[in-house]
Amino acid sequence: MLKRFFQLLLLLILCFVSLFSACKEESSVSLPPYTSEKVTPFFPKQVEFTPAVLKDGVWNTQETDISYISPTRKLISFTFDDTPKGSLENILAVFASFNETHPKCKATATLFCNGNLIHNSSFHTLQTALTLGFELGNHSYSHPDLTTLSTEKLRAEIDDTDQLLSRIDSKDKHLFRPPYGRISEQVKSAVGVPVIDWTIDTLDWTGVSADEIYQTVFSQKFSGAIVLMHDGYANTVSALKRLLPDLEKDGYQVVSVSAMSKAHDCPLKRGSVYIRARKKSGNA
Repeated sequence: MLKRFFQLLLLLILCFVSLFSACKEESSVSLPPYTSEKVTPFFPKQVEFTPAVLKDGVWNTQETDISYISPTRKLISFTFDDTPKGSLENILAVFASFNETHPKCKATATLFCNGNLIHNSSFHTLQTALTLGFELGNHSYSHPDLTTLSTEKLRAEIDDTDQLLSRIDSKDKHLFRPPYGRISEQVKSAVGVPVIDWTIDTLDWTGVSADEIYQTVFSQKFSGAIVLMHDGYANTVSALKRLLPDLEKDGYQVVSVSAMSKAHDCPLKRGSVYIRARKKSGNA
């Protein structure tokens, strides 16, 4: 009799565990794991775009806010490739902390994103970046050498990433930086937007120290320069903590590429490659 009782008790426990697991599965949404394969994210798709980003072949900065830029400061643009990766939240935190203590010298930057890194959790990080005034740029979908691809595959690398970014910032096109900085006439023609190269290469991806990153930027800086950094490296974050306040003390303001282009009256043209955006119009 006692044996029969324990058998029934065990059966009831197993039924309860099974029922609880089923209810738990129904009440939660399981997000797909990160993968380099193309997936359809769950985040909502934007259907309304901002005004055309190109007007007569020139990058349209009409909607770019430069009200926070000081007219007395020299401008320098920080750009981060291979976003959004693990250190982006830390990068944003450094900027947010700096902006809180330096409201008259707000700092922003341009994030050149890879489409295959934009998934459910990183989507929200990019939304935060947009809220902080950051600009989203296109760095291809899977980071290939675009000069080795057919025009069809090249266009897919660009368009797929634009479509993902449009769900965040409602822009149908974005400034473009080719992986490895490798550019050809075919690439410039297929991209159809200004191509953003760089002036100062921190080489942060090679494992150089935070001090080396800092010294590279500070020793080579000039008004209109575009600095290349990457997401995913702790030393880059550490260098930023010193760079933002020290550049401010030296009369500089860190801004996005489009903001610097507009503030310097330096129009960016479709199919052209830019390593800087000097203040004198047309001398980019």
